[in-house]
Amino acid sequence: MTEVSNAFHPHARSVHDLLFAPGSRGVLIATSRDPDAKRTFIMTPPAGTYVDGPASPVAIKIPVTTAAATAISRETRMLIALGEASLGGLRHTIPRYLETLDSDGLPAVVTSVVRGAPMSVGYHRWLHTSRRRPVAEDFALAGGWLRQFQLATAGERARITWASEVADQLRARWPGHPRLEAAYLRLTAADRQLKHHRVARTIVHGDYWFGNLLVDDGRISGVVDWESGVRAGWPLRDLVRFALSYCLYLDRHTRPGQQVRGHNGLRREGFGAGIKYSLLEAGWLPDLVRLYLRTGIDAAGLPTGLWYGAALTGIGEIAATANDDAFAANHLELLAALPHWPMADDLSGADIR
Repeated sequence: MTEVSNAFHPHARSVHDLLFAPGSRGVLIATSRDPDAKRTFIMTPPAGTYVDGPASPVAIKIPVTTAAATAISRETRMLIALGEASLGGLRHTIPRYLETLDSDGLPAVVTSVVRGAPMSVGYHRWLHTSRRRPVAEDFALAGGWLRQFQLATAGERARITWASEVADQLRARWPGHPRLEAAYLRLTAADRQLKHHRVARTIVHGDYWFGNLLVDDGRISGVVDWESGVRAGWPLRDLVRFALSYCLYLDRHTRPGQQVRGHNGLRREGFGAGIKYSLLEAGWLPDLVRLYLRTGIDAAGLPTGLWYGAALTGIGEIAATANDDAFAANHLELLAALPHWPMADDLSGADIR
């Protein structure tokens, strides 16, 4: 197995050597100003550079900060582990690790390219999230890929301590926050539901949101950005993360105070209105979200009534781990404002098995 050290020692050629090699062509497709900011290039290297042949493009992630270099090292280790896993037909949907390069003393990673457009492209098209059919298709694609992946990577079963772990992380990050205790109580309630059950631990992506899912010809063609992944974790994490991220941005194109088109009862009012709506209210979207969560939980061999406790824990995890402090704090306050359990009879979370 190839080892990638936390402390990178630049023995390999540099990023400059590859980017500016005679005959290479490339384009910058992504950059950011986050604490772990990276620049991502897609390029076609000179013939014979990699075994995939002269016409095969590669992706290069270049760190801008030392925090980004740490994230790239984590992703590299995950991609190597994924390359060794028995993934069957899913293998072609995950970038393949090719090489680590030197970028001014920091590690840059080169991977194969998985083709497709981010699901976020379709998500932000006019009226996409206002209609049941395209939204249902998005959830079906994300849930279908995830179920196959979790089945392929399932390991030993363990008692679910996810909510308890998140509660500890939350306390460590937000000591003294005025809404910490209320949020902590929600996680305690979730832990009471989850801790009595055991589930097979799986490889976890860690940031399974629609911007990291690539779609091509009506299928998931790629899942990218594995820097938050773990080799053996709680499968509920990825299941819940997709639903929360999808609902969070439903009001992005709506003016403050206005109703979100296609969703009666949902207005753009404060942070997380779409999440509250999907978890607590009635409508075609909440029905889809709960069905998606229950189906994924059932596939993991768990009672589907755990869906709400899992959702609370997923919100808490973002509050505890998100890079951006404001984004994390908003999730903390959202968690604190939610009920321990929805009271309406039709939200009882009855088991569908």
